[in-house]
Amino acid sequence: MPRPLSKKALLLIVYLTSLLYSFSYALPLYINSSFLADMVSTEKAVGLVFAAGAVGAILATLYLPHFLKRFGNYRATRIVVLLEILVLIALGIFSNPILIVFAFICHQVLSTIIYLNSSAFLEAFSDDVSTGGVRGIFLTVTNSAFVIAPFLAGMMLTNGDFGKIYIAGAAFMVAVYILISTNFKNYVDPVYETPAFIKTFGHVWENHDLHAIIFLQFLLNFFYAWMVIYTPIYLHDHVGIPMSQILSIIIPVALMPFVIFQVYLGKIADSKLGEKEILIAGLIIISISCITISFITTASVVVWAFALFMTRVGASAVEVTTESYFYKQIKPQDMHLISFMYVVRSSAYFIGPLLGSLTLYLVPYNFIFLVLGLIMLIGIPYSMHFKDSR
Repeated sequence: MPRPLSKKALLLIVYLTSLLYSFSYALPLYINSSFLADMVSTEKAVGLVFAAGAVGAILATLYLPHFLKRFGNYRATRIVVLLEILVLIALGIFSNPILIVFAFICHQVLSTIIYLNSSAFLEAFSDDVSTGGVRGIFLTVTNSAFVIAPFLAGMMLTNGDFGKIYIAGAAFMVAVYILISTNFKNYVDPVYETPAFIKTFGHVWENHDLHAIIFLQFLLNFFYAWMVIYTPIYLHDHVGIPMSQILSIIIPVALMPFVIFQVYLGKIADSKLGEKEILIAGLIIISISCITISFITTASVVVWAFALFMTRVGASAVEVTTESYFYKQIKPQDMHLISFMYVVRSSAYFIGPLLGSLTLYLVPYNFIFLVLGLIMLIGIPYSMHFKDSR
C-alpha cells in the first residue's frame, strides 16, 4: 500500500491542479465578451449575461457549505469538475444562442465553485504563520496561467473560431479531474460549520476588520468584472486593435505583475509591513491608471500594454494582501465565512455588469474607465481603518 502523501506534497498538488484549472478558465476569459456579443443583440446586453451568471454563482456559493458537508470536498470537487468539462465542450460545439448563453451561465457558476474548492484544500494544507507566502505562491501559480493562456488563445484564434478555445479549456479540466481523483482520495474534511446566512452576515458585520477586507475583495472583483468584459470590446471595436494582438501581446504583458510581484508582496505582508500599506498603494495605482486610460487615443499596442500593465500592478498588490489578510482571520472549518466572502465577490460580477451597462447609456465608451477609477477610490478609507496583521 502506498504511503499517504505529506501535507507539503498535497499542497504542491493543489498548486498544480490550480494551475491547470486556471489555464482552462483563462484561455477563453478575454474572448468571452466578444463571443457572447455575437450571440446577443447588442454590446450592452453582454453585461446582462454576465450578471445572470453571477446570480447563479451567488446562489451556488450560498449552498456550498451544505454541499461540502454532505459530499466532502473530494467528491464535490470531482462532481463539479466533471460538469465543467461537459459545459466547456458544449460551448465549443453548439451554435444555438440560447444554448450558448445557458452553457456560459453554467460555466460561470461551476468555475466559481471549483476555485472555492481549491481554496478549501489550500486552507487545509497551510498555516496562519505562512498564509501570505502560501497565498502569494498560489496566486502567482494561478496567475501565470492567466499570462500565458491569452497568448495561446491568440495563437489558436487564426480563423476566428472561438469554439476550439473552449474545447482546449475542457482538455485542461480533464487533467484536473485525473489529478484530484488519484491524489485526494484520503482527504479528511474538517467539520464544516453551516450557520444560517443571517447569522454569518451578523458575525461579519460585527467584525470590522473582516467586513472591511471582504468589501475590498468586492471592490477588486468589481474592477476585474469591468476590465474583463469591457476592455477587449473597447480595444477591438472602438480602438481598432486586432483581437489576435489583444490576446497574444497586450493581455499577457498586462497580467505580468501578478507573476512578478505577488510572492514577494505576500512574504512582505507576513514578515515586515503587514497588509495595509501595500493595499493602499495598490488602490491608488489602480485608480490613477484607470483614469489615465480614458484619455489614451492611440491604437499603439505598446502604449495599451503598458497602460493595462499599470492597472494590474495595483490589482496584484490589492489581491495578495486582501487574500492574505482574510485567510489569516479564519480556520479551515469556516467554510461559511469563505462562502460568504465569495458571495460578496460574486455580487461584484452581478452589480458590475449592470452598472457598466447603465454607464454606457450615460457616457462615451472610453469614460467607463474614468468611472471605474473613481469607484476604486472608495476602497482607500476602508483600507485605513482595519487593524493590520503586524
